[in-house]
Formats: sequence, C-alpha cells, structure tokens
Amino acid sequence: MKQQDIKTEEKFMAQNAWFSIFMGVTLLIISGYPMLNHTSVPLLFLGSAAFLGSFFMFVIRGGFTWKLSYRLTYKDEYLNTIDTIAYKHVVLALLFSMGTIYLCSDSLALQVSHSMMATFYLAVMSLVYGISILWQSRD
Repeated sequence: MKQQDIKTEEKFMAQNAWFSIFMGVTLLIISGYPMLNHTSVPLLFLGSAAFLGSFFMFVIRGGFTWKLSYRLTYKDEYLNTIDTIAYKHVVLALLFSMGTIYLCSDSLALQVSHSMMATFYLAVMSLVYGISILWQSRD
C-alpha cells in the first residue's frame, strides 16, 4: 500500500471514531431526557449545549469530507486489527451494561421504557467504539 492510502484510511478511521462519539453523546441525551420530570430552561440549555459541543467536537477533531466512501474493512492490516479490537470492546461493554441493567431491573422497571433502554444500549455501543478506536490509534 502507498503511504498516502494509509494516511487516508487513518483519517477515515478518525472520522468514524469522532462520529461514533458524537452519536453516542447525542443518544445518551435522548435516552436520559424522558426520565426528567421537571425539566427547566437551564437543563434544556445544558442539553442543547452538550449536543452542539459534541457536534463541533466531531467537526473540528474528525473533519468531514464527502470523498471518503464507507467501507466495511480497511486495506491496512493494522487498521483492521484496531477495528476488530474495537468491535470486541463494544460487545464486552454491551454485555456488561445489559448485565448491570438486569441486576438493577427491579428499581428501573417503573421509570424506564424499552425505547429508552434501546437508545441507551446504542449510545453505549457508539461511545465504546469511538473511544476504543481513539485510544488504540493514539499509539
């Protein structure tokens, strides 16, 4: 592989990681918002600021181009290894969060709906994938 192709794939992986973190923060806000009974203007402002902050973090850190098309795997073997390890981290985090929710289900049963939990699980998966890729690619 050419050095330019490797750099392009590394940039694409960084964009995927930051986009996953952005989506994870957004989904966490969406999943936790219905639990708040007495929403106020400062809380709504804080949620909007968190959403905009995570979006700008994605745009500034990851950049955004339309030239890079989505690929399921990377040509570079090292990047494929990072991606595979990130998926393993996602599965472990999902199993841990589902087990924790199962153990705490008695106290959560009346307050949390199925859609909130599904959104929470998606948020956990997105955050863990993005953080895992960033953590591994910093070396």
